[in-house]
Amino acid sequence: MAEKYITQSRLKKNTLADIFIIILNKKQTTRREIEYETGFSWGTVSSNVAFLIEKGYIIEEKSEQGGNVGRSTYVLKPASDGIASIGLDINRSGLSCEIVALDSALKKKFEAPFNANTQSEVIKQAEELCQMAIDFCKNNNQKIFSLGIAMQGTVNGRFGISFKFPKIHDWQPYNIKDHFAQKFDIPVYLGHDPKCMLLGEMFLQKADNCMLVRIDNGIGMAVSLDGKILDDTERLELGHTVSVPNGKKCSCGKLGCLEAYASVYAISESANITQEELFSSPEKYEKEIISAGEYMSLALYNAYIMFRPQKIILTRKGACLEKYLEKALSLLKNEEIEISVKADVSAAYGAAVESMKSAVKAFVI
Repeated sequence: MAEKYITQSRLKKNTLADIFIIILNKKQTTRREIEYETGFSWGTVSSNVAFLIEKGYIIEEKSEQGGNVGRSTYVLKPASDGIASIGLDINRSGLSCEIVALDSALKKKFEAPFNANTQSEVIKQAEELCQMAIDFCKNNNQKIFSLGIAMQGTVNGRFGISFKFPKIHDWQPYNIKDHFAQKFDIPVYLGHDPKCMLLGEMFLQKADNCMLVRIDNGIGMAVSLDGKILDDTERLELGHTVSVPNGKKCSCGKLGCLEAYASVYAISESANITQEELFSSPEKYEKEIISAGEYMSLALYNAYIMFRPQKIILTRKGACLEKYLEKALSLLKNEEIEISVKADVSAAYGAAVESMKSAVKAFVI
């Protein structure tokens, strides 16, 4: 049962969470810096840091830079070994699972082609890939701290529910978060896949005012403004904005969505070829690629005008098509904005890192 009132135990847990998240985010800090940033007393900081060290979540070591004359400075860092989180990306373009240490280092990656046709098959395939990661951790003496799940479709991360999944016609609203938490007995975080990608980028580099667009078999978007993800309701669906009224049927069941015209799947369908053929000889299908890029160009420009980000990140398979990108970015060429094209932004990594922060609340004090 959730605590209705602010109890002493809850205050202690929140304090511990605040301190641990600071160490995770900064990757290296000191007790004094934590004291200054939080306003907590020296005793509160020291006792919570001692708990985190005792449990193996963080380490303390002597700073190479040293401190004042005659005094040593000790820094606090997330543990690099012994404890790790798992990130799982459930997407029609393929499933991936990454093991990430608390210090954010990638330890191992597993991948599997998506071959499910029903809701139960999707969940089973995701469970099997997750089990591979869990077995790897156990065999290498890695304690599992948390599980983060990035998921395609319509999800509500706050309540852990997946409402829709593309082209799985028997999909019914399901609490994915509770399912995996009970299955594997670990704290679980659930987020929309573009949101998880952007969370990972925000953790690794400066992306506090950024718009990320995933161009794959589907199209997804997430936006950060002033260091916060705007899409808290998981419904910022660029791919399902109407591009052609009464046009082609989209995977969501609606007519004329951008995804039905500008996704990688849409290009291959329009050219009547496989995606392997598309990427092996893109010059043969220039007409279809450019046409898809034209639809994307207006969508990107409108999104830019609405949110005014300082940076746009385009990622996944669509970002590898030169002519597509050339056309998609054509309306933005006179704007003062940084464009980053990265084919390999990982939703699984972002989900793993974010799960660490949410799992702190499950600490037993």
